[in-house]
Amino acid sequence: MSEHSVSVVIVTYGNRMNFVSKVATQVLSMSSVRHLIIVNNGNKERVQSDDSRLVSINLPENTGSANGFFAGLKRAREIQDDFVWILDDDNLPQRGALDVLLEDYDQSDGKQIYCSLRLDRTELVKRGEMHYLKNSFFGFSLLNKLKRHGASVIDKENRFLVCDTVPYGGLMLPLDVLNSIGLPNRDYYLYNDDNDFTYRITKKGLMINCDPESKIQDLESSWYRRENVPMFQGFFRTKMIASGLYTIRNRTYFEKNNIATNKAEYVFNIIIYMIYVFIFYMPKNGDGLRRYHQIASMINLGYRGKLGRMTETKGK
Repeated sequence: MSEHSVSVVIVTYGNRMNFVSKVATQVLSMSSVRHLIIVNNGNKERVQSDDSRLVSINLPENTGSANGFFAGLKRAREIQDDFVWILDDDNLPQRGALDVLLEDYDQSDGKQIYCSLRLDRTELVKRGEMHYLKNSFFGFSLLNKLKRHGASVIDKENRFLVCDTVPYGGLMLPLDVLNSIGLPNRDYYLYNDDNDFTYRITKKGLMINCDPESKIQDLESSWYRRENVPMFQGFFRTKMIASGLYTIRNRTYFEKNNIATNKAEYVFNIIIYMIYVFIFYMPKNGDGLRRYHQIASMINLGYRGKLGRMTETKGK
């Protein structure tokens, strides 16, 4: 049994106490957890517990996930437990999930970072890894398609799924790594702040390993997973418009500043993909045209680095 100490950071918002209470109960049953930091992002309800390990940070309004995790991880750095395990408020860890990660670190060479597998990430399990394709736009690269590259060869003897970036939910960091990569960029406000945050790990030469034996069940699906369609196609159907807008804007900004080594090729891929979206995904009606224009506007904002909260739309 590991003697390591762990701080768990959860950010919650709105009327989601039914989710976060279940997650908190599960987390507090784990013996290695020394602190559970819950950031209440503008919500009035609180987890009801007299457990002394519970630390509450109460923000007066919903300041977005980026600022919420900024506040929670800042407190975790001050507490100085050995590890920080990050969870979304609807990430329910299965029993033993934390122990698996601690065992991974006990056997690590110091160049590895570990995270739990969220069971809804079926595409990651199918691919066996997640790496960014240089100059691609949301994974699309015309040059790569023309080359007809086959699937990459996966090391079947390695149970880990190696990723360039991972979501906050499930990631566990040693305190010294958290100190070295810094806190989330609050300008993202919502979405893709976790990509930016975890890509710093990869750029430092560390390998992020998602361990399928450390499992997390999502109690609620993300907006783009509620229908089994590509994300851009889903944007024309979803009622969660703000979520889609922030995702498109922020992902564009992230890609331009991290994986676009040839800006001309990157812009070319945007243009080709947007033509595809127009022909195959966009409903040929007024609402379809309006949403298509919104997509184009968000790409433009992201490319020009215009981040922050959008006052004309509501948050997550």
